Amino acid sequence: MPKIRECLIEETTRHGKTRYLFQRESGGRRITIRGTPNDPDFEKTYEYLLAGGDLQKEYQESLFRRIREKEQPYTVQELGFHYFDYIDTLLRKQKMSPYTAQHYSRFINRFVKEYGQAPIESVEPHHIHQVLDGWSDTDNAFNNALRAIKHLFRYGEQRWGLSANPSRLIRKEDIVTDGFTPWEREEVEAFFRTHERGSMAHMAMTLLIHAAPRRADLAILGPSHIETIRGEEVLKFRPQKTRKKSGVSVIVPMTASLRDAIDASYDGGDTYIRSSRGTPFTPESLGTKMSEWVQEAGLRPNLSCHGMRKTVGIDMAENGASLYEIMAALGHTSPKASLVYTKEADRRKLSQSAAAKSTLSQFITR
Repeated sequence: MPKIRECLIEETTRHGKTRYLFQRESGGRRITIRGTPNDPDFEKTYEYLLAGGDLQKEYQESLFRRIREKEQPYTVQELGFHYFDYIDTLLRKQKMSPYTAQHYSRFINRFVKEYGQAPIESVEPHHIHQVLDGWSDTDNAFNNALRAIKHLFRYGEQRWGLSANPSRLIRKEDIVTDGFTPWEREEVEAFFRTHERGSMAHMAMTLLIHAAPRRADLAILGPSHIETIRGEEVLKFRPQKTRKKSGVSVIVPMTASLRDAIDASYDGGDTYIRSSRGTPFTPESLGTKMSEWVQEAGLRPNLSCHGMRKTVGIDMAENGASLYEIMAALGHTSPKASLVYTKEADRRKLSQSAAAKSTLSQFITR
């Protein structure tokens, strides 16, 4: 049986007919290709087999069978398929926020695309590191992606008893930062000078000052969050970040300035802050819009919604609010989170006190 091309054998049957067989290796399976070389259909089938199309088809059929019969995942793709079902379950039970689910799914989809056919046990920590390094331009991006990958393999351990968890040994990058940049008083004043009462920007900043919501919560605040408690009108909401774990609510008094801002800008709809099309913002699009509003006011480009939340916490601490008062106002479930603001306020006070005690400034000439 002469081999006339790569993996292609010409054979004469006992009836004297010529047929063509595709065989990858000696002794391996032989696949008959109908027709003769150079015929379009023949060449199409040959190229399909040469590219491994039949193997891919067999792999997919095996994959779907294993998934359908709920066999223990063998490949990264199988694990990913079950993981997305798991994420859907967490969403239905309200044990994961839609934002977190979207965040994790984006990274896992990408990971499955790159490593889908690899057996889970073949994935080593250095493979994960290479993937994360390729995805990440910053240490924060690295840590965000790593968090999603760890969640995938923890799911494999807990739900399927998989022993292989290559992400366990990978440590997140240490980041030395003061976090989001707080706003200065002059910048808040300049923002309001640019964005007048009745504008969406004015409404957003007013809500940030009074309620200090995270961006995801700011995007959804609306009339449904207004309640009357003991005869007093309040703005009440459960932060999306912690609602699945604690259910703690933030309750903000309806002050005259907050009510005035709502009355001046709200004209219907589910949310107080809406795009130019009248639709609610997503957390991401609201962040982009805040950057535009900041730019229009001529302020530092790194000012953000969360920076304003930080400013509110620091301002409370500087004016004598206790740690637990700040926890209640910002919806924190742990004193550790609120300590960030009290420490910042303490540093400012200590710095001012120390500067007042220095006598060297008298030597500065004018």
